[in-house]
Amino acid sequence: MAPIESNDRLMISLILAVPFAALVYCAIAMGTLLTVPAAKQYPLVFGGIFALIPLVTGAAIWVGPFRK
Repeated sequence: MAPIESNDRLMISLILAVPFAALVYCAIAMGTLLTVPAAKQYPLVFGGIFALIPLVTGAAIWVGPFRK
């Protein structure tokens, strides 16, 4: 059996880490919306903020290599 190359190891770690990070992020968002009084009063604003954070992060990662 051949050893796993570094690219394969990186891909395996990404496949395992990204869903776990998403679950943790959702738990943080739900916990914030359930416990913080300001988030209870304005759930659409805080929900929008929590929705924009991964969108902006993903867009920055996607567009980042093409910027010059």
